[in-house]
Amino acid sequence: MQLVGDIGGTNARFAWLDDKGNPHAPLTLAVRDYPDIGSAIRDFVARTKGSAPREFAVAVACPAMADQIKFTNNPWVFSKAALTAEFGLERLVVVNDFTGLAMSVPYLGDDDLITLFDGPGRPGQPLAIIGAGTGLGVSGLLPHHGHWIPVQGEGGHVSLPAVDDLDYEIVKFLSAELGRVSAERILSGMGIENLYRALAAIDGVDVSPKTAAEVVEGAMVAKDPLCLKVLDRFCLFMGGVAGDLVLTLGAFDGVFIGGGIGPRIADFMKQSGLKERMIAKGRFRDLMNDVPVRLMTAQYPALLGCAKILTA
Repeated sequence: MQLVGDIGGTNARFAWLDDKGNPHAPLTLAVRDYPDIGSAIRDFVARTKGSAPREFAVAVACPAMADQIKFTNNPWVFSKAALTAEFGLERLVVVNDFTGLAMSVPYLGDDDLITLFDGPGRPGQPLAIIGAGTGLGVSGLLPHHGHWIPVQGEGGHVSLPAVDDLDYEIVKFLSAELGRVSAERILSGMGIENLYRALAAIDGVDVSPKTAAEVVEGAMVAKDPLCLKVLDRFCLFMGGVAGDLVLTLGAFDGVFIGGGIGPRIADFMKQSGLKERMIAKGRFRDLMNDVPVRLMTAQYPALLGCAKILTA
């Protein structure tokens, strides 16, 4: 029995692989309902009437290099060695969540993607993957002799790039609270909430706190001016970070945006300044302008990526 998982700050998703090596009937469990990963796995196995897994590949929203896995935005902690022993696993593969997501990209179909900004790209060059959800995930894919090598890092925690005066005011406001302002402090669910508070304070507007979902609804449905301003600035920051990632990786064949927030604001992103901020890289503007940007809409891409890791 081959098991795959994708564990973020809010949800843990699991699926068995079918006889073709694809995730079958995924199940989403709330992290808050379980004390640890082992309890969640056992409940998944019981619910699906499965037997103990022999192999398990899991994408985790945190660094994945050491034996001990400590999640960034949820309270779970586990040891790779202990988990292997607990379930008698023959093989355990633990990767960063966006490494799992990145590995799905070559296998996505047209129905799994929305083209936000088209371009010819540079075939044969790396791909950049970035996405906002509970946190900010960043990865890349490097082509190598007909295969893809995923980049496993923590690019969501790079320093937030400020470009114009309002950016600097936002960073100054949040620095007073947080000390250091990483990209994730804006480009995530909690980041949208931070951005709402910051822009309200900068504009001298007295507001009650809003959740990220309320801000998105306020912009997309109610057309609230402050909420619209939040999403506009969110898209600008996303463009800046994505552009820096393209330059860092040489990912001139395309940017793929994943995570849970993007699909909710796809139309807004198309009309936003995201691409202009992404390509505004001085002498590299023309090269950046050729880079296509696509939004990932597949429901369980990281499970597919983990499946490819297990079966490749």
